[in-house]
Amino acid sequence: MESSEIQCEILNRLFDLDLDEIIQKIFLNLDPLSLKNCKCVCSDWFEFIQKRLWNSKLAKRQLHKRLINQWKFSEPFVTQYDEGITEILFLVGDDEILVCGYGRGRARVYDISTGKLKFQLQCNSQPMRRYDEVQLDLGKNVIGSVTEAGDVSVWN
Repeated sequence: MESSEIQCEILNRLFDLDLDEIIQKIFLNLDPLSLKNCKCVCSDWFEFIQKRLWNSKLAKRQLHKRLINQWKFSEPFVTQYDEGITEILFLVGDDEILVCGYGRGRARVYDISTGKLKFQLQCNSQPMRRYDEVQLDLGKNVIGSVTEAGDVSVWN
């Protein structure tokens, strides 16, 4: 039996014994991503996390306190995507891409997971305008841009 199966079996045994407070403490010690993933293990875990953590004032208070503590005292996760260009004027992203808008009608699209430049967009019809700032928005499959000069583009 693998280690993860043994750990799952131990937790399921705690469920069988109705040891809710112990289970709650175990879940409360998990990082947010692990806690989210635990909701996907089975319906018992999902239901327990929904009812005993998200609907519990005590559990919510502990999670909130930990979040504030992390926000105040933890080092941020920093990835530098765009070296050399200092004037990012607009930024938009989702789980897959990060799009930076610049002056002169330019925008760059970066892969979130690798940080690598995927492609560059020229969002205006006359690229030599010095201060033609780009604003952006993301749809499911498109990037929308509008420049200070009024050029509107949709990229897919």
